[in-house]
Amino acid sequence: MRLVRFNSSCTKFQPLIENYKTLRHVHFDGITPFKEGQELQDQILKANLSFKEIESKIKKNQVDLAKQGFEVSEYEQGLLDKILDMKPFPTLLTFEFNNVYTGGKKLKKDPTLPQQIENYRKLGCDYYQLERGGDVTWHGNGQLVAYLILDLKKFSNLSVRCFVDSVLLRSIQDLLRKNYKLESQLDANPGVWVENGSQLDKIASIGTNIQRGITTYGIGLNVKPELKFLNSFVMCGLPSVKATSIQELRPTENLTIKEVSMLYSKEIAKNLGIERVEHLNGEDVKQQQQQMEQEKQQ
Repeated sequence: MRLVRFNSSCTKFQPLIENYKTLRHVHFDGITPFKEGQELQDQILKANLSFKEIESKIKKNQVDLAKQGFEVSEYEQGLLDKILDMKPFPTLLTFEFNNVYTGGKKLKKDPTLPQQIENYRKLGCDYYQLERGGDVTWHGNGQLVAYLILDLKKFSNLSVRCFVDSVLLRSIQDLLRKNYKLESQLDANPGVWVENGSQLDKIASIGTNIQRGITTYGIGLNVKPELKFLNSFVMCGLPSVKATSIQELRPTENLTIKEVSMLYSKEIAKNLGIERVEHLNGEDVKQQQQQMEQEKQQ
């Protein structure tokens, strides 16, 4: 019997700055190479960290000048305000990856990892070591992977625990309940769990990383994957745990990863107190980034 986890300490969240009143949802249609998804996430993370460093330096200099009795001119203050207003938007990246297994930080110390990797390759899947929490996870065809990149400090009352439970996971629960009449629960083990006959099966996994308050990684929601990939390893350290999917539980549904990603972005925005969702095409974003990189090298 599992202990259900409640989150009564988490209150409603609100964006503290104007940019954070819009969620940018970038969806990559079709199958995206896993490595490419990681690189895109890293680029957005670096942009967030770079801006945070600039923001910190500007504010520190303003404090130092004030202590020394100096004042910046109205024109200079206007320029500084414009720079500070150029904050990154909270960004949700959604993908359907090629078939891979990924390991969290604790897998680095597992002496059986080489043998596990060999077993994954026999199934036709590559292995990637990631800097996130959690154990081994499968990503691939038929699964929605969503990475949410934002600054926790730009929201009121948003702790790491509340971000995980009341944003990433609750948004999955809300999506399942509202659109597919599937009730789910959280417990002491990571992920989202649903009743499947007489047992609880895992329908979604989670793994996050926080760097200077900036979040990366997110969730994997089983929409319509081949469940053999998910049921070929021990999940959450529990040998009896099995994976399920929306398709297995609702076989008459005509499911697409893109549609489910849109539903998830809507719930993420609602649970963060964000007013607007801006949907962007992943291919267009990639082309823009490639163009920017080319301009830097010239």
